[in-house]
Amino acid sequence: MLGVVVAVAVLVVGGLSWRAWFLEQQHVAAPPPARDPLPKVGPRKGFVGSAACRECHAEQHASWHGTFHRKMTQRATPETVLAPFAGQVLASRGRRYELSRQGDRFEINLVDPDWESGVLFVETDRATIDAQSEQHRVTRPIVMTTGSHHMQGYWIPGFRGNLLRQIPWYFHIAEQRWIPREDAFLEPPGSRRHFMIWNSNCLACHSTGGSPGMNTQTLEVRTEVAELGISCEACHGAGRRHVAHRRSAAAKKKVSAQADRAIAGPDPTIVNPARLDHRRASHVCGQCHSTFLPPDNQSYLANGYGYQPGDELSTTFEVVRFGEPLHRVMQVEGKSLYWDDGACRVGGREYLGMVGSKCFTRGTLSCLSCHSMHAAPADDQLIAGPTSDKACLQCHKEFRGDALTAHTHHAATSSGSRCYNCHMPFTSYALLKGIRSHRIDSPRVVSMRLGGRPNACNLCHLDRSARWSSGHVETWYGHPAAELDEDEQEVAAGVLLMLQGTPVQRAVTSWHAGWGPARKASGTDWLVPHLAEQLDDSYSANRWVAWQALKSDPAYADLAFDFVAPRSQREPVWLRLRREWARGSASLDPDLARRTVLVPGQGLDRDRTEKLVLKRDYREEKVPE
Repeated sequence: MLGVVVAVAVLVVGGLSWRAWFLEQQHVAAPPPARDPLPKVGPRKGFVGSAACRECHAEQHASWHGTFHRKMTQRATPETVLAPFAGQVLASRGRRYELSRQGDRFEINLVDPDWESGVLFVETDRATIDAQSEQHRVTRPIVMTTGSHHMQGYWIPGFRGNLLRQIPWYFHIAEQRWIPREDAFLEPPGSRRHFMIWNSNCLACHSTGGSPGMNTQTLEVRTEVAELGISCEACHGAGRRHVAHRRSAAAKKKVSAQADRAIAGPDPTIVNPARLDHRRASHVCGQCHSTFLPPDNQSYLANGYGYQPGDELSTTFEVVRFGEPLHRVMQVEGKSLYWDDGACRVGGREYLGMVGSKCFTRGTLSCLSCHSMHAAPADDQLIAGPTSDKACLQCHKEFRGDALTAHTHHAATSSGSRCYNCHMPFTSYALLKGIRSHRIDSPRVVSMRLGGRPNACNLCHLDRSARWSSGHVETWYGHPAAELDEDEQEVAAGVLLMLQGTPVQRAVTSWHAGWGPARKASGTDWLVPHLAEQLDDSYSANRWVAWQALKSDPAYADLAFDFVAPRSQREPVWLRLRREWARGSASLDPDLARRTVLVPGQGLDRDRTEKLVLKRDYREEKVPE
C-alpha cells in the first residue's frame, strides 16, 4: 500500500507545483500561442520515423498506413479534422463555445481552460467561477486531433511552451454530432469539468518515441516525439541501429537494402513481435492497452517511458492489476477497472483481461494470435474476421465439426455456437458501447449482487432469468447451481440489470438490447418500454446507449433524441414510446410479460417496477477509459 500512496502522492505534488505556478501568474496577461505549439516531431533517441522503414518494407508500410493506429494523433488540417467548425456554437454546463474556420485554420472561442482549471483547483463554488468566466474568454487555434475511428478530440495551445489542452467536446463520427466531454464518458452526474493535458496524459500511447519534456522546477514544456500516432517503431523498437546496419550490409554486398533484406534473414538489431515469446509479444500491445503508472513520475514527465519492444513491461510500467493496492485505491474512488470476479471491464485495456486468461497463463496465447497490424481489416484488426471461430480452433481442435454443437448445445449457425460470444462476451465498456472481454473464460452464472459481471448466457437471453441460465449450465456442464435471490430467480436478467444494476451494469445491458444476436434470441416485443425507461437514466452516457439500442429497431431507426438536453425536453420522447408500445402490446405472451415486469396493453407494471428499483445499487461509478 505504501508504494501506491507514494505514487499517488508524487502525482499530486506534481500537479500542485503546476497549479502554484499558474496561480502566481494570474496577474500576467495570457501569453500568445507558441509559433508552433505542436510537439517537436522528428528523429530522436534512436528513433528514425516510419519514412525510413518504407525504403525496405513498402508493403508493410502501406498496410500500417491504412490503420487507425497511424491516425491516432494528427496535425489539424482540412483532411484530418472530421467535425464541422464553421459557424458552430456549442453550449454545455453554463459555457458557450464558438467554433470557426478560415481556410485551413480552425479556431475556438471559449473560457480560457488554463484559467478555469487553475481556479477549480482552489475554488469549489461554481457560481463564483461562473460569474468571472466571461472575463477570461480567449480564441485559440485547433492544432491537433486524436482519434479517427469512433470519436475525435481536438487540442489547443496551453499557457506555456508546447503544452496542449483538449477542448471539452468530442465529435462522434457515426452520429455526426458534437458531444460534451463529460457526457462522452460514463461518470456520475455533476462531475467536475475535465481539462486534459496531452503532453502528460496522452503522449505515451498516442505518439511514438515521445518525451513530455515537462520540467517541474522551471515549469517549461518542451515536448518531443519521433512521430505523431502509433508508428512502426512503437511495435518494432527504435530503428536507427537497424537502418544503419542494413544499409551498411547492403553497401558491402553492393545491393539495395531491400534486396539484402530478402537474403539476410532475421536481424537482431530490430524487434519483430511475432518472433517474441507470447508474453513479451503481448507486452508490446500492453504498453498501451493497459492502465499503469510510471515508477518514477518526475523521470516520466521529463523523459517519457523507456520501454522498448522486447523488454519486460514491469521494468517500465507499474500496471494496475486486480486486487493489488493501486486497484483498491481506484475501486474506493469508484473508478474500478475490474468486475468483482477479476475480469477487466474497461475497453481499451484488453491486455489486463488477456493476462488473466488460462490460454495465456497456461498456454501460448498472445495478442498476435487474433490480431494483426498488417494482415487484417483496420476495424478491430482481427485476422480471422469477426464471425469466425478460426482463432480459437487453431488451438482447440477438439471442437471442430460436429463436436462444436455437442459442446455448445446450440445449432452450428447460431450465435450461441460462436466461441467468443460465450467465452469473450461484451462485458467491457468504452466509447459509449459494449466491448468484448479479453479475459477468456467459461460462462458462470452468479448473483449480480456478488459477481457484478453479467453472465454471457443472459446477455443473449435477456428475457430469461438468471435461474433459467443457471439450470442450463448446471445440466450441460455440471456447474453448481447459482445462489440467487427471489428477484433473480423470477425476473428476466436483462430487466433486473436495467432496473437494479450499477451504472456500468445498466450500460452493458442496454447495449445488448440493441445487439443483433441478443435481439434474435430474446425477442423484441418487450424491449421498448424498458429502453424508454433508460432514456431517463441519471447518467447521460447510459441515456445515449439506450437511445442507440432503440435505433436498432427498424421502427425507431430515425428516432430523434437529445441525450444531454434538459429533462423537460427529453421527457416527451419516452412518453411517446410508452404510448406507442402500449397500443400494440395487447397480445404480448403472458409468461413473457410476467418475467419482464410488463402489463400487456399498458406498459411497465408500476407496482413491481417501483419495488425492484428500491433495490437498485446506487453506488457512483466512473469508467476510467
